[in-house]
Amino acid sequence: MKKICFVMGAALFLAAQGAPLYAEPSAEALRQTIRDHVAGQEKARGAFTVVDGRTGEPRRLQFVRVHERVGKTGDYYYSCTDMKDVKTNEMLDLDFDVEDRNGTLNVVDVRIHKDDGIPRYTYGVDDKRVQVFTIDLRPAQEGSSLSGKAAFIEMEEGLRISAVVTGASPGKHGFHVHEKGACGDSGNAAGGHFNPDGMSHGDLMKDGFGQAHAGDLGNIEIGPDGKGTFEKIIPGLTLKEGKYGVVGRSLILHEREDDFSQPTGNAGARIACGVIE
Repeated sequence: MKKICFVMGAALFLAAQGAPLYAEPSAEALRQTIRDHVAGQEKARGAFTVVDGRTGEPRRLQFVRVHERVGKTGDYYYSCTDMKDVKTNEMLDLDFDVEDRNGTLNVVDVRIHKDDGIPRYTYGVDDKRVQVFTIDLRPAQEGSSLSGKAAFIEMEEGLRISAVVTGASPGKHGFHVHEKGACGDSGNAAGGHFNPDGMSHGDLMKDGFGQAHAGDLGNIEIGPDGKGTFEKIIPGLTLKEGKYGVVGRSLILHEREDDFSQPTGNAGARIACGVIE
């Protein structure tokens, strides 16, 4: 409240001196600044490109839309923009930071925020960016076009696990954390389900550690287009060291639905794997 009063007091003082009052830019003005920035680069360079912070490689992108929501962190306003990678057809979510300098709006930074809905970072309580722990899910068998990504975020409620899978057969597929951090031998090198308590197989979200393996995440449902998403917050799991730490283990996607039968849900072969490291 003190900060707001100080700003208002400063504005009234400036007004008394004949200076114009500061006006916050409208949401539409911020969105239009982003559209103009993209269009300007397309005109000047023939395409809009952004350097991927992970690989250091430029990515050529096609504009889709600017999100309705705008906000402010620190000195900059921001909004997210959906862009399509021309080469891979992957949908990216980009953050555009916009600076307001004496009423003139300019884009000062552009970052890839999400890959197909999987975040690369989030914001902490102090509005500073926090990197999100992400892994790739790769085919466990040769000749498969299946791919995916998973993200892990420590939260007060537990470990948030988000995943997106493409190129899989429609229907439900078992999704588990396995005990070893290896994907060789068609995924079999990952060993069995992560099960530090020696429990029977179950549904971890429903049954808890007392009646399920710590790696029993359930299923991902794949749609007719071969794409599916997963998002759950698992109380007790963590990226930190300890009994229920998942770092150094593997995330496995199975060929069939986990029906929660014993001993491991009858989910069949391992079709994708990613080491959590």
